[in-house]
Amino acid sequence: MSKTRKKILTAVVAVIAVGLGVFLYGAWSMFGDELKAIKSLTMVEEDVYNFTFKGDYGFKGFLEQGGAKTDAEMARYIARFLSHGYMDIPEGEPTETTVGCTSLQGKGRFARNFDFEPKGQNIVLIRTEPDDGHKSVSTSTFAFLGFGEDWHPITGLDGFAALATVYIPLDGMNDKGVCVADLIEIDGDTVAFDTPKPDLTIVGAIRLVLDYAASVSEATALLAKYDVHPSIGSAHHLAIADESRSVVVEWKGGEMHVTDTAVVTNHCIWETRECADTQESRQRLAKLADRRPQSQADVLSSLQEASYKDWTLWSVIYDRTTLSGHWFSRCRWEKPITVSM
Repeated sequence: MSKTRKKILTAVVAVIAVGLGVFLYGAWSMFGDELKAIKSLTMVEEDVYNFTFKGDYGFKGFLEQGGAKTDAEMARYIARFLSHGYMDIPEGEPTETTVGCTSLQGKGRFARNFDFEPKGQNIVLIRTEPDDGHKSVSTSTFAFLGFGEDWHPITGLDGFAALATVYIPLDGMNDKGVCVADLIEIDGDTVAFDTPKPDLTIVGAIRLVLDYAASVSEATALLAKYDVHPSIGSAHHLAIADESRSVVVEWKGGEMHVTDTAVVTNHCIWETRECADTQESRQRLAKLADRRPQSQADVLSSLQEASYKDWTLWSVIYDRTTLSGHWFSRCRWEKPITVSM
């Protein structure tokens, strides 16, 4: 090969290398936080996944642009943010489903059962470290993203979709010991409303509390600034607790109501409503209302009593002393999975 051809070839290779380097640098600068989160995604046991998201997952921007009234609006924002504008999704209808649940406050601990038909459903344990908020651990499920039971997001672009569960926490605890859980409110209000306040869905409200509240008082003050809307075709209420206080937050016609209670199940607490479908929920609450569990074993016993062998998808005990969560998948009480902040 002549010296001239060698020089040309060397120059071409150098240009390609520089171009590839610029491309990779640009891709890493744009998607670095997302790629690191995807790299952390692992299956810790059958149908139970775990990942950590450090950095900016766009929630502050989501709030600044007015939040979202519906699951579909929030999903479109998530898709655009995580893909940096390269991906969008069509408008769809919310998935309606039946969810139960129980939550209770104990000494140094907050616990809940998430009752949702477990067949074919995944569990996602999420650790977040946002640039501008509190660290937290939380739980979600890919079922709320609309994926089927055979979906396993370990390889390829599925990892980006899995990250969307950051916006869909169903319970969690932050590094200030503030705990929150979403529970269906069977006799709750699903009538549409609109006030001048910005909007959040119920799962957006949970992420708000986890990222920005250092106490129950701060949590309720934050929530009062928003219209919190029903999700998945059902009414919801939130159990929120810190070391000194435990409340349920409920909404009717856009008005927020806060009631102190150590136990929450699936019926309205702030007022009595006539609804035959809440009888079982009231029975569960009555069983646990007088308990003040002092130890991990006490809390676990309460969860076991309120659980359903073929219906409880997960149970979790959040420990404020160790800032960790202990999960039990599908009533496998002998096999806890622990994630710490």
